[in-house]
Amino acid sequence: MKKSSLILLLFFFLGSCKEISFREPQPRGRRALKSVPQKLWGKYLTFQENGEISQDTIVITQSGYRFGYFDPRASSGLKEGYDVGVLSDSLVLKSYKHYYFLSFYENPEWLLRVIRQEKNGDLVYMAMEQEDVDFKDYARKLSAEITIDSIKLENETLYQIDPSPPKLIELIDKGLFSRTNLKKVR
Repeated sequence: MKKSSLILLLFFFLGSCKEISFREPQPRGRRALKSVPQKLWGKYLTFQENGEISQDTIVITQSGYRFGYFDPRASSGLKEGYDVGVLSDSLVLKSYKHYYFLSFYENPEWLLRVIRQEKNGDLVYMAMEQEDVDFKDYARKLSAEITIDSIKLENETLYQIDPSPPKLIELIDKGLFSRTNLKKVR
C-alpha cells in the first residue's frame, strides 16, 4: 500500500463520518439536462427500515422533485414541510449509460445521488454512503478502487473523488453506492 494511502486511512480513522463528495457535478464532462425526462415523472413511495412502505412520497416533475408526507386528502397530495428541489446551477441532472445523476451543491462540495429506472417504472435510488457500514471501512474499500482526496476546511474534512464517467459506472456496479427502492404509484 502506498504511503499516501496509509496517511489517508489514518485521516479516516481520526475524522468523523462523512459522505464522499465531488468537486463538480457528475459524471464530469457530460452536459446537464434542462429538464427531468418525462418517463421519470410521477409519485414514488419510499420504504421504512423494516421494509414496509412509508407515507413519505417523492414526486418527480419536469423541473425537479418534492419530498414529504403523502396525504391523499390534501389537494396537492403533500402536507406542509416537504422538501423541494428545482433543477438549477446548484441542482444538476445528467444522464449516462441508463443512469440519471443528480448532483447538488453543498458549499464547497457536490453530493451525488444516482437513479436508475426499472422496467416496471420503479426507481433504484443510490448514494455514496453505506448505512450499515462504518465510514472508515467503506472508505478503505473505496480507496482500493479510486484515489480519495481529503481537504481540510476549518472544522471539517471533505473526502472527494474525481472518477471518469466509466469509472463512476464501475463503482456503481461494484456496489459502492447504497441502494434504496422507490415504488411508483400507479
